[in-house]
Amino acid sequence: MVARPDLLDGLRASLAGEASPRRYWLAYSGGLDSRVLLELLLALRRQQPDFPDLHIIHIHHGLQAEADAWAQHCQQLCDALQLPCEVRRVQLDSHGVGVEAAARQARYQVFEQLLCEGDVLLQAHHLDDQCETLMLRLLRGAGPEGLAAMPRRRPLGRGQLLRPLLGVSRAQLLACAREWGLRWQEDPSNADVCFDRNYLRAEVMPRLERRWPAYRRSLERAALLQARAASLLDEYFEQDLQPLLCGGGLVIDDLLALPPSRQLALLHYYLRSRWQLNLEQAQLHSFAEQFLSARRDAAPVFCVGPWRFYRYRGRLFGEAVELHTRSHSEPLSWDLSAPLPLPQGRLSAHRGGHFVPAGPLTVRFRCGGERCQLAGESHSRSLKKLLQEWGVPPLRRQRLPLLYCGERLAAVADMAICEGFYTPASEMGWQLSWRDAAGR
Repeated sequence: MVARPDLLDGLRASLAGEASPRRYWLAYSGGLDSRVLLELLLALRRQQPDFPDLHIIHIHHGLQAEADAWAQHCQQLCDALQLPCEVRRVQLDSHGVGVEAAARQARYQVFEQLLCEGDVLLQAHHLDDQCETLMLRLLRGAGPEGLAAMPRRRPLGRGQLLRPLLGVSRAQLLACAREWGLRWQEDPSNADVCFDRNYLRAEVMPRLERRWPAYRRSLERAALLQARAASLLDEYFEQDLQPLLCGGGLVIDDLLALPPSRQLALLHYYLRSRWQLNLEQAQLHSFAEQFLSARRDAAPVFCVGPWRFYRYRGRLFGEAVELHTRSHSEPLSWDLSAPLPLPQGRLSAHRGGHFVPAGPLTVRFRCGGERCQLAGESHSRSLKKLLQEWGVPPLRRQRLPLLYCGERLAAVADMAICEGFYTPASEMGWQLSWRDAAGR
């Protein structure tokens, strides 16, 4: 079969924007959209000898009686095409969010875990999907960021997400699939107008098309303009936010010094940009009331999604709830040459610092009673008291990696170097870097 030049050129242009990806993952449902995108990718791969490795990921939601057959179809197709394929089953937790939202959340959790550095996840969302998303968000009263609808590309986990067909209509994809004689799976739930998106697709969009045949391009342009406006606002918000961040937390008094309207807007941006939380207005007001209006001696805690937020010494902190169940009881050997991933975060080192180990290093975590003699000091002090002086929140102290040489404490994460392990000549030592899994 011969791929249509317009679609192939568009796909080539979209992929050209990525900086030498190590591997492509195609999110493959078995439906029309992902089937056509797969065929286009195969055509492009035949033309480009240096085309990156292509892998398939299929999410088994278990929501339909046909779900097993869809997964089997996907695997059989990949076997025939000699493509690596992963089928991942997910468990949905729809409490309080609905089935559609729970399925989406489960999918993206898999995608984030799957992607490595240099990986790009390709999704087959098209122009009709984009228009439906814009309409749904408009009906929910979204602002510029929401009305920007789906971005063509964005970071996802350790990789990137790309939607190369976002400017292509479903009618174009259907015409291609029929021309090429492709087979695909139809999800019967797509006909259920109880779901908002399906209702728009079946009842509203056809009427819009009869009255305004070019509505898709108009809505596409509107989403693009909203995306530009949202990006400009984010630049201003980021400038305002930076001076408010200190020691991994948000300084509440500095936030309160701003006009009330800017307080809420900046808090909303902070939660969205640092924690991927896009709270509804009612939730945002409740959040602000707990942390901005509470007494100074109060200790408010707010849990939303996988995150828990709390206040400590006038700063707002957040972290994943599951971090409290993760720990290492045994020392871990580390030679500084490569980053050390930990459930609590990521420890790394590079040349050009003041830390000089004296023998093999091990990484441990607090168990109580540790003492630290800071470089340049003549006596040791309780590590607990030092952490209090440094303003480290109690919930984060247990996660700080402690570097030992033998039984001697050599460094406290990237916060302090102990006596005997410090060199004033930075070209001779190492610079430690600790990225707390809760840090944003």
